[in-house]
Parts: sequence; C-alpha cells; structure tokens
Amino acid sequence: MANPILSRADLAVSNTPMTIQGVVRKTSFLLGLSAFTGFSFFMLAIFAGLSSTFIYAASLISMLVAFGMGWAVIAKPHLGKVLAVPYAMLEGILIGAISLFVTTQFPTVAVTAMVATFVTAGVMLALYRANVIKVTEKFRSVMMSAIIAISLVYLVQIGLSLFGSSIPYLFSGGITAVAFSLLVVVIASFSLLLDFDNVERAYQSGVDESFEWVLSIGILSTLVWMYIEFVRFLRNLQD
Repeated sequence: MANPILSRADLAVSNTPMTIQGVVRKTSFLLGLSAFTGFSFFMLAIFAGLSSTFIYAASLISMLVAFGMGWAVIAKPHLGKVLAVPYAMLEGILIGAISLFVTTQFPTVAVTAMVATFVTAGVMLALYRANVIKVTEKFRSVMMSAIIAISLVYLVQIGLSLFGSSIPYLFSGGITAVAFSLLVVVIASFSLLLDFDNVERAYQSGVDESFEWVLSIGILSTLVWMYIEFVRFLRNLQD
C-alpha cells in the first residue's frame, strides 16, 4: 500500500549507471501496464458478472501480495527487475476493483480521483524542482514514521474487516473519517517528494541501471496509494 519502496541506494555501481530518463520510461511503462490491467479487470467484472465477493477477494489478495513484493524489493533491490511487471499488474487489479466498487455508488468519484492524483503529482514535482520543499533527513524521518503508522492502521482495519468489524470513526464515515482521509491524502502526496529525492540520490551515486526498476516501483506504489486515498476522501465527502 504505502511507499517508499526505496530508502537506500545499495546496488553496486557499474559502468552502465542509471539515468533519470530510464526511470521515467520504466515508470511510464509500469503505470500504463497498471492502467491497462485495471481497465481490463473493470470491464471483465462488468461483462462477466463477477460477484462482489470475488472482486473483493481479488482486490484484497492483490493488495497483500503487492505489499509483500514491495517489502521484498526493499530487502533485495535486485529483485526489482523481476517483480516490476507482476507488481504493476497486481496494482492494476487493485485499482480496477476499487474503481468498480466506488463507481456503483458514486459514478464521478473514480475519474475525479484519477485527475486529482496526476494534478497533485505534477504540483509536487514542480515544488520539488523549484526547491520549495526540501527533503531533509528530518523530513524523511517524519514521513517514514507517518507512512509506517498509516500502514499499521490499514493492516489492523483489513484484519477487522475480515470479521465484519472496523476501526471506530476512522472508517465508518462522518467528520472524523473525512479528516483522517484528508490527512492520509496529504501524507501520500508528500511521499512523492521522497520518490523524487530517491531518484536524484541514486542518479548522483551512479548506481546500476537495473536500479531504475526499483525507483519506478516506488513511484508507481505512491501514485496508486494517492489514487486510493483520493477515492476514499471523495467518497467520504459525498457520504
């Protein structure tokens, strides 16, 4: 669910160092693959009449497996090249399922959330390039703590949902749920700055070009997370 995938550049420096253009190309490829997979799953669920139980199970399994892959890449960065494509496809199934669920209730939320995600990403990139917000070690530490805390909250919520329960207030609608959703949207958005800084650090360190896949997975995970949180925020507002 959460980012960052990368917090250190520990691949061996080689004669074929990574490039920023390479990261952009690979990120675009993974993002396109996720979008295609998500759209395909969305349409399949509609025309094949897949049950809501099956769709929910597919989204839950996809999220948990993708989450595990993310941590595997953190521990073993060389796995990024191998896991990038299946990771992107799992993320696609997740966003396809979430988009389907929310569209049945609020037809405009999914599209609005998608636009908001890319607009926010563009704004954060502009802020980073203009050096308006600096990614200091303190900033990185605070963000990592917030991301881990939110991840734990979501894991508890997933566990409770399996028994038909939920964390009070945070996921049951109302002003508290809206405020929590907004907070997570902000944190997810700011975590993109960590991704941009990771790319710059890795480039300056001259790490091997295979590390481009790791960085691309990190950016993709953040964008998917942002989309999910925008969906939750907009849905809570309309509720």
